[in-house]
Amino acid sequence: MLRYYLITDDAGVDFGTLSYAPETAAWHLEINPKRSWDDTPLSLALYIQQGAYNLNERQSLAWVRDRLVPPNRQNINQILASLGIPEYDEFALLQHTQGRSPHDSMHLEEL
Repeated sequence: MLRYYLITDDAGVDFGTLSYAPETAAWHLEINPKRSWDDTPLSLALYIQQGAYNLNERQSLAWVRDRLVPPNRQNINQILASLGIPEYDEFALLQHTQGRSPHDSMHLEEL
């Protein structure tokens, strides 16, 4: 199982871990329990407000998908070709982009 460590660009804050099991294509996100909603980017703060630090597979996949170019985006095949990805693959896209999103400063570092 591959694991990633979520951090911010500027301060190296530990927000939690994201794991992916290629054999089942399953994602699992664990938010650092030391984080509070008011010092965490919105995409994770909403879960913290609900007391959810250990996201289920569906929630984890939703978080991953929110960080990626959607599969139905116009010109998606050209985007994938420019990245060297033959077909839409969430894991390949996440690895290539390091999970960066324009909505926050978090990114993924492989452990």
